[in-house]
Amino acid sequence: MKDLYEDLPARSRTAVTYALLGCAFLGMLDGTVIGTALPRIVEQVGGTDSWYVWLITAYLLTSSVSVPIYGRFSDLYGRRRLLLSGVAIFLIGSLACGAAGSMEFLIVSRAFQGLGAGALLTLGMALIRDLHPPSRAEGMIRMQTLMAAMMIAGMVGGPLLGGLLTDHASWRWAFLINLPIGAVAAAVIAVALPQRRDPDAAPGRLDVAGIALLATGLSLVLIGLSLKGNTGRGWWDPAVLGTLLAGLALLAALVPVERRAATPVLPPHLLRRRTYAALLAGGFFFQLAALPVGVFLPLYLQHARGQSATASGLLLLPLLAGMVAGNRLTAVLIRRSGHTKPPLLAGAGLITAGTVAFVTLGPDTPLFMTGAFLLVIGLGTGPGMGGITIASQNAVPRADMGAATAGSALTKQLGGSFGLACAQSLVAGHGARITAAGVGSTVAWIGGVAGLLALASILLMRDVTVARPAAADRTPAARS
Repeated sequence: MKDLYEDLPARSRTAVTYALLGCAFLGMLDGTVIGTALPRIVEQVGGTDSWYVWLITAYLLTSSVSVPIYGRFSDLYGRRRLLLSGVAIFLIGSLACGAAGSMEFLIVSRAFQGLGAGALLTLGMALIRDLHPPSRAEGMIRMQTLMAAMMIAGMVGGPLLGGLLTDHASWRWAFLINLPIGAVAAAVIAVALPQRRDPDAAPGRLDVAGIALLATGLSLVLIGLSLKGNTGRGWWDPAVLGTLLAGLALLAALVPVERRAATPVLPPHLLRRRTYAALLAGGFFFQLAALPVGVFLPLYLQHARGQSATASGLLLLPLLAGMVAGNRLTAVLIRRSGHTKPPLLAGAGLITAGTVAFVTLGPDTPLFMTGAFLLVIGLGTGPGMGGITIASQNAVPRADMGAATAGSALTKQLGGSFGLACAQSLVAGHGARITAAGVGSTVAWIGGVAGLLALASILLMRDVTVARPAAADRTPAARS
C-alpha cells in the first residue's frame, strides 16, 4: 500500500499529527464538558430539567449522524478540505454556544456544533492512519497510545474542565475555549498538510436518498435511546418504542437504496465482508460492555460508599490506566506478530471477566478489589479502542478506509448509547436509590453478556494481518 504522504517532511508530519489529535480531542471533549455546567446554564438562561436531555442529545445526534457521511465523502474527495470545513463549522457553533442568550438558541447551536464535530474525530483518525500506515510501525504504536490518552482525557477531563470553568470563570468558556485550540490546529493543517486523494477512489453522483435515509434513521434511533436512557421511560413507552421502530424501518429501507446507488454513502460491499462486519459487531459490544462501568461506578462510590466526587474520580484511575496500557500493548502485539485477532480475543475475555466480577460488589467491598476489577476491564477495553480501529482500517481497501473508520466509530457510539439505556433500566429496577447490589448486578449482566457477544463476533472474523517491521515494504493484507 503506497504511503500517500511519503514525501511529507518528518517535521510537518509530526506537527500535523498533533494538530489532528487536537481536533479529535475537541470533538471528544465537547461531548462531556457540558455535564457539570448544566445546572448553571439552566439557572442563567432558563429552562427546566427536560432541557438537560436536549442539550446533550442535540450534540450526540448531529455528531453521530454526520460521521458516516464525512467518512464516505473523504474517501471520494479527500480528507483535508472536509476536515477544515468541519473545524470551521465546529468553531462557529462553539462561538454561538458561548454567546447564547436563550435555551432554544443554545440547543440549536449545540446541534450545529455537532455537525462539525462529526468530522473532527472521524477524519482526524483517518488522516492519522494515512500519515502513519502500518509500514511505519513505530509511528503506529505511538499514535495508538496518543489516541488512547486523548480519548481518555476527553472523557474524564471534560466534566472536570466544565466544572472548573463554571465555578471560576463562566460556563460560556466551556465552549469559547475551543476557539484558540481549534484555530491553531486548523492553521497547522491548512499550511502543512497537502490535499491528497486515493487514486483508486472514483467520485460519482451524490447519494441524496441514501444520505436522507441514513441521517433520519440514525437520528430516530438515537432519539429513542436518549428518551429511554435520560427520561426514565420504559422500552414499551409509545414514544420510545415508536421512535426506535421508525428509525429501524428507515435503516432497513436504506439497504435496497444503497445497492442501487452509483456511489453509496454506506457501501454495501463493506458489510458483505465477513471480517469487517464482525469487527463492527465486536466494537458495538465492546462499548456496550464498558460504558456502564464508567457511568455507574462513580455513583456507587458517592451514594453507597460516601466518597466525594473528586475521590470517586481518582478511584477510577485503575480503569483509565488499564485502557492506556491495553491500547498500547495491543499496538505492540500487532506490530510484532502482524496479527490482530489474538489481542482482540484477549480483550473480549478480559472485559467479560472484569465486569462479571462485579456481581460480588457490596457496600463494604474493599476498594483495592474494585480497583483490581477496573484494571482488568481497562486492559480489556484497550483492544476494543485501538485494535478494532487498526483491524477495521486494514480489512478494507484504502479507497474505503474513511467509510470503514466512520462505520467503526458509529457502531461504538450506538453500542454505548444502547448500553447506557439498558443499564439505567436495570439500575432503576433496584429502586430509586443507587445501591451496591443494583450497580454490581447491572455491570455484571450487561458487561458479561456483551463481552461474550464481543468474543463471539471476533471468533467469526478472519485474522487481519498487518505488515511486520521486517516486511515493512510489503503491502498489508487483510484476508476478508
